[in-house]
Amino acid sequence: MYQLNYHSKSVSELELNQLEHILETANVVNANKDVSGCLVYYNSSFVQILEGNKKDVLDVFEKIKTDNRHHSITLLWENYVDKRYFNKWSMAFHSPEDQFSTQFVNNLLMLSSFSEKNSGSLRSFWGHVRRVLESDSNQNIEA
Repeated sequence: MYQLNYHSKSVSELELNQLEHILETANVVNANKDVSGCLVYYNSSFVQILEGNKKDVLDVFEKIKTDNRHHSITLLWENYVDKRYFNKWSMAFHSPEDQFSTQFVNNLLMLSSFSEKNSGSLRSFWGHVRRVLESDSNQNIEA
């Protein structure tokens, strides 16, 4: 099993329908390639982890890098792991008009604390999720 994770910035704040379209497209592409993972979108930042067969994960990542809805794509970690940690594709996002913003952040911070961190990729992914959530501005996040 191969994992990689990356961070990027959206070109502009994405609306709910744009995020839903990203999720729908990702579900189809990833199911066809047996790639799973988790995508977190918050405060114009994406942090994503992908896992599966190395060739398939790298193919998906190459496609992601050509998406013009984001920029400053930084590969944070890639390596082999013993097992799949995200059995189903999932995505967490925050809508700017969401009245439950604080609860969203608190829930993801709690999830990042309790989630398995058995690999460097998982530690990197959840560490960057925490940095994005705890950031008060749209500063670049260092790898």
